[in-house]
Amino acid sequence: MTRSSGISTEGWTALWAGALLAAVALWLPLASFVLSYFSVLVHEMGHALMGWIYGYPSLPAFDFVYGGGVTSHTQRAPALALGVQGALLGVAWVVRRNPAGLMLALGSAALYALTAWTPLHEPLIVAMGPGAELVVSAVFLHRGLSGRTCHHRAERFAYAFLGWFVILDNLRFAHRLLTSAFQREIYAEAKGGGHWMDFSVLAEQHLHVALEQVAALFLILCLLAPTLAVLGNWNRRTLAAAILELRRL
Repeated sequence: MTRSSGISTEGWTALWAGALLAAVALWLPLASFVLSYFSVLVHEMGHALMGWIYGYPSLPAFDFVYGGGVTSHTQRAPALALGVQGALLGVAWVVRRNPAGLMLALGSAALYALTAWTPLHEPLIVAMGPGAELVVSAVFLHRGLSGRTCHHRAERFAYAFLGWFVILDNLRFAHRLLTSAFQREIYAEAKGGGHWMDFSVLAEQHLHVALEQVAALFLILCLLAPTLAVLGNWNRRTLAAAILELRRL
């Protein structure tokens, strides 16, 4: 049964059941520890993917010394970045007879050039670690709500559960950084000290703000991810039409 909102009863059930199970898992130390490595994997893959996009050969890995994960970026290979830039311009050439498609492709190429050949790409690589977690969680919640790509109804609950676990875990993390000086001190001393953690790097080296402000922004983004997943399914027909139009372009 599908409601007028575009979200089926089964979709709502998967969403709230996933949220409840994720909250229970987060409360259980062993379950929380095991599942946190899914977040670590997504997190480091985000760093690595963004590194490759901007021309830095990158290798994500688990950190068996300090825990969590670490992504190694080698010296930049400008040919990789030039390849991405060329691919975007190639797309612009392919759609050159379509004004809207041409504007979209050229805009993407210009935005890439602005970030790739200036220091702006550095905070993007750092931010894409936690950013990837939110993107994946939103996609998983979307699949739980819509049932897209799911071959068995249990998959919807699994997607919703994992999506909510990542969101709730990051909400707890952001809240602790925002409200507790002790937690901020622990965070600063992670990885052997030296403020190597993502939010510390963003706050001190790129944004030049307090760590609490970065934590507050991240908390807002954590709340935005499930909101977008619900709204995307709520207006599924409009979203599908927009995606088809982009594919046509």
